[in-house]
Amino acid sequence: MHEELFPNEPLETKMDLHNNKIGMDYFMELLPGIHRQFFEKSFFVEALVKKMDDAKVLKNLDDDFEGHLVYLEE
Repeated sequence: MHEELFPNEPLETKMDLHNNKIGMDYFMELLPGIHRQFFEKSFFVEALVKKMDDAKVLKNLDDDFEGHLVYLEE
């Protein structure tokens, strides 16, 4: 919805939608273990930091980094 209300440049929009999907997929991976205290951040932060460390630079609209977070170079 944010992308529709506040449009970005095409590459920025692709990055946002891609990373949103990565986040939703990660949440679904966590669901089986959600019985843990949700406010205990240690059970999801380590894997999230690894995803950030493995992030790829998005340079073109044709780039496809399935399973990886992406970012734009400034």
